[in-house]
Amino acid sequence: MSPLQSTSLASLLAAVVVTVAGCYSSAPAPGATAEPPASGSPVAPLATAGCPNFVEIVETGPLPGDDGTEDGPLAREQQRISGDVDLAIQYAADHPDEFASVRFENGPRVRLVIGFTAHIEEHCAALRAILEFPDEFEIIRQPATEARLLTIMDDLSARYRERMPSIGLGAGVLDLALRADGEAIAAEVLAEYGELVRITLGMLPYPDRFAGGSQCGPLIGPIDAELSLVAATTLAGDTIRSGMDFRGTVSVRNTGADPIDFQSGPTQIAVVFLPGAEAPSGFFTGGLDSIGFGKRLAPGESVDLEVVGGTASCDPALGYALPPGDYEVKVPVVQLTMHDNAPTEVSYVLSEPVPLTITP
Repeated sequence: MSPLQSTSLASLLAAVVVTVAGCYSSAPAPGATAEPPASGSPVAPLATAGCPNFVEIVETGPLPGDDGTEDGPLAREQQRISGDVDLAIQYAADHPDEFASVRFENGPRVRLVIGFTAHIEEHCAALRAILEFPDEFEIIRQPATEARLLTIMDDLSARYRERMPSIGLGAGVLDLALRADGEAIAAEVLAEYGELVRITLGMLPYPDRFAGGSQCGPLIGPIDAELSLVAATTLAGDTIRSGMDFRGTVSVRNTGADPIDFQSGPTQIAVVFLPGAEAPSGFFTGGLDSIGFGKRLAPGESVDLEVVGGTASCDPALGYALPPGDYEVKVPVVQLTMHDNAPTEVSYVLSEPVPLTITP
């Protein structure tokens, strides 16, 4: 994904590069080429009369040769054309009734992608006249303006704030994440706004939870078996309703003969397994702060950390939320090893399983 995939006009005014139905269309003027319908998919550029920048489908992917560093090829290419972002924003501010989105896209080359709801050829010609790199942007047609999407976002936030971990502007749509037990809400949103809102229920897409395949896989790793740390989890309760989150603590103890510089976070994320299974079945899908935690643990010393867990299913065959039954909970405790002139190493200390019963 691009460091700037899609963001609000207000956000773009604040920063050029960041790392995160009521629409209408007008008939073509006499003699003009009819605009093709909007595409929900992100083909190669397809020019319309008078607009060599128009594409139906935006190609995506990593920039060939990019190494992910702050001064790598991707960052340099985005910086090179960043002045056109400001110019595009200024133009968009003058056309709020038709402006839909602006973002960087990376593959197979870095360029701007700018969306409008109508009059594609007119906007295309105007942008080509003002941008420094007129051949390094693509223009697309989208079903709703940014203003319309922001209005929908405000509506959904007011109605369902307590039930949605996140909501944000995507590429011409809203991305709404709901708790795994929010199927009724998801149905309401889909009926009201249709494809303008892309819904994730727990970990899986709605309304077709099989569309993305299984999200289950091996635990994040590596699990550090050599580090002299032992983790033990205690849950606040051993019963939880399907779709709900749970809490607890994990105690991390130094069992070695030497002190250990333990660097982690104050809150760890529990993972739910079917009894005896190697691959996890359920996850927490809420948000966490990113505040770090560090403590030098003497031999025999321990520290207690908060734990959050969830019952969102990663397997579409099980449903959006884990079905009632008996499960096990393990906590992969993050251990960070800092280096002066190298990236931080991330490893995990896995706690022993504790039982959890999920009820209807």
